[in-house]
Amino acid sequence: MKITKRATSLLTATALSLAGALGLAYEADAREPKRPPPETKKVEAVTKATYDKLTKAHEHLNTDPPQTAQAAKILQGLLKSDKLNNHERSLAHQTYGYLYAGQENYPQAIASFRKCLQLGGLPDASALNTEYNLAQLYLVTEQFDLGIKTLKAWLDKVENPGPSAYMMMANAYAQKENYREALNWAEQGLAKMNPEKPRENWIRLVMQLNLSLERYKQALPYLEQLTRQWPKKTYFMQLAAIYGETGQNTKSLVVLELAYHQGWLEKTRELERLCQMFLYHEIPYKCGVLGEKHLGDGSMESNQKNWELLANAWTLSQEYDKALKPLERAASLADKGELFVRLGQIHIDGERWAPAEKALRRALDKGELNNPGQAKLLLGITFFNRKKFDSAANWFRQARSHPKTRRDANSWLTAIRARGDFAPVGG
Repeated sequence: MKITKRATSLLTATALSLAGALGLAYEADAREPKRPPPETKKVEAVTKATYDKLTKAHEHLNTDPPQTAQAAKILQGLLKSDKLNNHERSLAHQTYGYLYAGQENYPQAIASFRKCLQLGGLPDASALNTEYNLAQLYLVTEQFDLGIKTLKAWLDKVENPGPSAYMMMANAYAQKENYREALNWAEQGLAKMNPEKPRENWIRLVMQLNLSLERYKQALPYLEQLTRQWPKKTYFMQLAAIYGETGQNTKSLVVLELAYHQGWLEKTRELERLCQMFLYHEIPYKCGVLGEKHLGDGSMESNQKNWELLANAWTLSQEYDKALKPLERAASLADKGELFVRLGQIHIDGERWAPAEKALRRALDKGELNNPGQAKLLLGITFFNRKKFDSAANWFRQARSHPKTRRDANSWLTAIRARGDFAPVGG
C-alpha cells in the first residue's frame, strides 16, 4: 500500500499550541540542560511601589479564572506613569504579554513582547525567556519565517539548549512543508532527549517526517517504538502499511491481526484488508471465519465483493458446502450472471443436479456471460445425469452453436445417441 505525503500530513499531528499563558513554556523547558550566557549588562532597579503593583497584577492573572480586567487596570496605570525606568516598563509590557497570551489574543501578546524586548530593560535571562515565548507566538499565528528567525536568534544566545527548542524549530519547518530541514532539526532534538523519559510526540514527529520524505525504512524503528511503548490503532495501522511498503508482508499481516484482536479493526475496509491478506498468505480458513462473523453482524458491508471474498475463502479452504450461500448472495447482487455459472459448477461437482439447474438458469437470465455456451453445456449435463435426455440434448444443441463449447457439446450428443434409445432431432 502506497504511503503518500498527503496521508502523512503534519499540519494536525505537529500543530503548535500554547494551552495557557506562554510564560510557562520556557520555564518548563528550563528543566532541560541549557545555560544562558552570563549577565553582561546592569539593569535598573525596580522600586518597591512598582514591584508591588506588578506582583498584584500577577496575582490577578494567577486566579481561577484569571482576573484579567483587574490586572489590565494595574498595568495601564503603570504604563501611564512617566516615572518608570526601562526595566520597570519592560516588565509591565512583559506582563501584558502574558495577559494577552492567556486570553489567546496572540497579536496583542506579540506586540507586548516585542515592545518589552525593544525597550531592552530586562536582564539577559528574562529577555531570553520573552524571546522564546515570542518565537512560539509567531509560530502559533503561522508567521513561520519570523518564528524561525526569532528562535534561531534565541538558540545563538543559549549554551547547550534543550531538545524542546529543536523540536519547535522542526515543527516550524514542517508547517512550511520543508520536511528535509524539519527532519534535520527533529533528529538533533531527539538526540538530546532523555532516553529514560522518551516523548511520544517527538518520536512521532521524526517518524512522520521520514514518511513525508518517503524514507520508509528510516521511519520503521520510530514506528516500532511507538507501537511498543504507546500501543494505539493509528500506529498499528501505519506499521502494517509500512511493513507492506518495504516488502515485509508477513510482519504486516501479524501486526494487522494483532490490531484485529485488540478490537481496533471496526471499519469494513479494514476487515476486508485483513481478509484479503489472509488469502494472500494462503490462510483462507481465517478469512472464512472472519468474513462469516463480520458479514453476519453487519460490520462488513454486504456487497457482491465481500460475499464473493467469503465464498473464495471457503472454496480455497475446501469447505465447499460453506461456500454455497455466500456465493449465491454474491451472484444475486452481481450485475452479470457469471457467478451463477460458478455456483452451478459447484453444485454439479457435488452432484446436486436440481440446484445446479436453478443456478444456471439464473445465470442465463442475468446474461452478459463471458461464455454463454458453458452455461448451456452445464445445463445439458444436469439433465443428462437425471436421465432427462430430451432436455439434455436440447441444451447440448444450443451449446454447440457457440465455438468455445461446440466440441464438448458434440461429445455429449454422441454419448446420448450411443445409448441407442434416443436419437436427438438434428443431432
